[in-house]
Amino acid sequence: MTVMHDEYVRQLVARAKDGTISQREVKEIAKAMSEGQAGRNLYRPLYAVARAGGPSYESLVADYVIYPEDPEVSALAVHVLARQWGVGAKYRKQILELMGSPEWDLDDDAFMAAVMGAGDILHDGFDAELLHALLKLAEEGRGKYNDDLMQRIAIEAIARALGASLAESISPPKGVTRTTWSQGLLAAAHDRLHQAAHQH
Repeated sequence: MTVMHDEYVRQLVARAKDGTISQREVKEIAKAMSEGQAGRNLYRPLYAVARAGGPSYESLVADYVIYPEDPEVSALAVHVLARQWGVGAKYRKQILELMGSPEWDLDDDAFMAAVMGAGDILHDGFDAELLHALLKLAEEGRGKYNDDLMQRIAIEAIARALGASLAESISPPKGVTRTTWSQGLLAAAHDRLHQAAHQH
């Protein structure tokens, strides 16, 4: 299969969602991607492989965690590995790199996926460096990029890191203001780091 046609690629996503792609076809798409034959826009083919092929394609998806050519592809790879497949901890170095707001990530797609991915990784196991990076973002922002949305996402990732379910991590419990909730989460995260430091 040479370069994939747009219409074919568009159909792939729909078929990946409803489960009508054969594994042979998934293998062909993956092969086209690894040989650089999948065209320039890799978001749809990557989505189709991840959705229809599942974790047996982990190494292919992992190749796109750092992907300056298309930050949305990078964001998708992080989302699949950390949130859907629960293997984000293997890619913590790359995720930390994305949390540093690389210059190529113009719309913060990869950055935001990395922040949320860090929360998912921490939900499954403690990692002092990742928790510290989230706390720093939540408390200090990103210097010249400081913005409320980003800090809010960091707080939600901390809630997830401290054991909240996805639904619980998105907003404060009934009757609690976001400010009070956020402060409580930050304090709990500091305690967690403090405890960990004294256990070593």
